[in-house]
Amino acid sequence: MRQFRRAFAAAAAVAVLAVFSARAGFDFAPKAVVSTDGFIRVVAYDNPRDDVGFRRPILAFAGNLLESLSNAFNIKRMKVKEPGLVIYAMDGRTNDTRVIVKPETRSNGSKVVKIYLPSPGYSDLDELRMGIAKSFVGADMPEWLAQGVLRCRDSETIREDTRFILELWSGGRLPFFPALCTDLRVGKGKAAALPGFVAGWIKERKVLEKLRAEGWNGKRLAEMLTGEKSPVMQDRACDERLARLARSVLEPGECGGWELDFFSSRLLLYPPYYDMKLVDGRAVCSFREAIDVGESNLFVRATALLKSREVPLYAIGRGDRLRTAADAYTRFLLGVAAGEKKEDLVKLLNKADSKLEAAYEKNGKDDNR
Repeated sequence: MRQFRRAFAAAAAVAVLAVFSARAGFDFAPKAVVSTDGFIRVVAYDNPRDDVGFRRPILAFAGNLLESLSNAFNIKRMKVKEPGLVIYAMDGRTNDTRVIVKPETRSNGSKVVKIYLPSPGYSDLDELRMGIAKSFVGADMPEWLAQGVLRCRDSETIREDTRFILELWSGGRLPFFPALCTDLRVGKGKAAALPGFVAGWIKERKVLEKLRAEGWNGKRLAEMLTGEKSPVMQDRACDERLARLARSVLEPGECGGWELDFFSSRLLLYPPYYDMKLVDGRAVCSFREAIDVGESNLFVRATALLKSREVPLYAIGRGDRLRTAADAYTRFLLGVAAGEKKEDLVKLLNKADSKLEAAYEKNGKDDNR
């Protein structure tokens, strides 16, 4: 099926060029404009009945997008002798709205991405952006990488991608990291966060230019990002990176669903030592259980004191509502540590739970605005 699509795209591209040639004798003919660095070449009709035409607007669109990608990945655009991106735009007198992207290798070994726009005034801009991004990452790079680098331009998209990836990871649903580098596909909907996550790590490690120079190799990419050769160690390095992201503030002063879920997942008591048990031979104790056993279990009280210092850290920089809930839980934990009366501890925990529920309700209303 993939070979069929490639063959179809190639045939369609040839057909577009044939129409260009057939119309060369009309009262308007295709002309070309080139970006100042020589990387972009746009061939389009210069229609005397249209004062604007397509050439320069398309050149500006492609140039601005490549500039934003270069800035995002801290790559300086250098002058080149041969264009790496060639866009062919017809006069629009057709109802064919496809964006045909065709990576090619020249006889001298250099790479170029050719994009054909049968009806440029109605072309899908997202598909056009993907084709332009393909020229940025390299003609021989996978499609998902082009999608990923596009998602790295916008800070809000980066935050949403990070939240979704953290949700997958904390739920044990994130794929094995080496598989992400070797078998990833273009994502749809929220799944587009996966290419964004890998591309974001490429951006962070500043290895895109090295990857382009070496040519595509998914296994090599996993090594460059993690610094490890073993697939198991690569996945562990990914876990460590996500653990750091989980502790970071994605958006100062804001608290989304991921932040609330992460905070809630930490509302358990764990002993400070690996082989220590707290309640009934278990190492984990809920806050409700701590109320019942705290009076007679000094380990539980000591663990509550340690947790009281930890809980506020999960709310730093994440808005007043979560900070208020964290303060309430801290007050409860100090009460457990001090051996306060059970009825008083129940009231303190109920108050803390209600403040966390209010934060969830506020977040749900914000999501449905």
